[in-house]
Formats: sequence, structure tokens, C-alpha cells
Amino acid sequence: PHIQTARTVTPTPVNPLGAKGVGEAGTIAASAAVVNAVCNALDLDHLDMPLQPARVWAALNGGAR
Repeated sequence: PHIQTARTVTPTPVNPLGAKGVGEAGTIAASAAVVNAVCNALDLDHLDMPLQPARVWAALNGGAR
């Protein structure tokens, strides 16, 4: 099928380059993925964020089950 595309350029006035940030979008899921990996490794259903050392240590010792 024929697809017609277009682009809208709206530079930001708050910096000399007119560039806007989009790098944050890739980091949104990173912390949740780390918590998921820790929960999976420790065989836990849930562990609150942020993963502070004391909280992980307690989970290792059966305190967060």
C-alpha cells in the first residue's frame, strides 16, 4: 500500500541547539527489570523499590517472604 509520511519540526527555545531529550524513554523500565530479576533470583513474589542493601539482605535471610 501507498504510505504517506510527514514530519513536524518544532525546536525547543530553551537551548541553543533547539534539541529535545528523548533518552529518558529507554530507562523507564530498567529499574523495574532489575527488581524483577532480583525477585526472580530470590524466589520472591514482591520486593519494594528502591532495592536498598538492607532490604535485599533481609530478603536473603527470609525477612521479606
